[in-house]
Amino acid sequence: MTAFAVNPVLSAVYAALVPFIQQVTGLPPAQVVLGLGNRTPMPAPGFVAVQAITRHRLRTNLHSGVTIAEDETGSVMMEEGVELTVQIDCYSYPVSAAQPQSAEDWATMLSTTLRDAYGCSIFPPNIQPLFADDARMIPLVAGEEQYEERWSLEAHFQYNPQTTVPQQYADVLDLELIDVPNLTPQ
Repeated sequence: MTAFAVNPVLSAVYAALVPFIQQVTGLPPAQVVLGLGNRTPMPAPGFVAVQAITRHRLRTNLHSGVTIAEDETGSVMMEEGVELTVQIDCYSYPVSAAQPQSAEDWATMLSTTLRDAYGCSIFPPNIQPLFADDARMIPLVAGEEQYEERWSLEAHFQYNPQTTVPQQYADVLDLELIDVPNLTPQ
């Protein structure tokens, strides 16, 4: 019997989004992180953190046909349309010669490119940006009682995870006709 499976998974959205952020901001791979794990110190400012925060269904499921494997097990694919909201937080020190772009610059570039055909052309067809909110300044007080610049925006994506489930099927049909008398009153 076929096992339950889903594709693409949330990690596929991250796998498409992280290189996009690196390309737009020019940050190296180590400076774009997925969320902030517990008991993990934040990187030094000059990084972007990405975290999925909500998802909701956009439509009723779509079903595709039954697939029959050689071992005579079957499966059917159900596709769910999902709007996934991802929070993107950009952290930086104030602009300096060492860091000529700020968190606000990165947030502006990301918001602009995610609301443009450019963003749609970069992502795979099954993961597409819908829109991005305007960035907002949310200062962060560090452990040293210093304010760090943090600009946050929410990017909304549509992706269509497909869940494969076991499905019974029949490949042979024995049909026998039975004559039924007319039972309508006369």
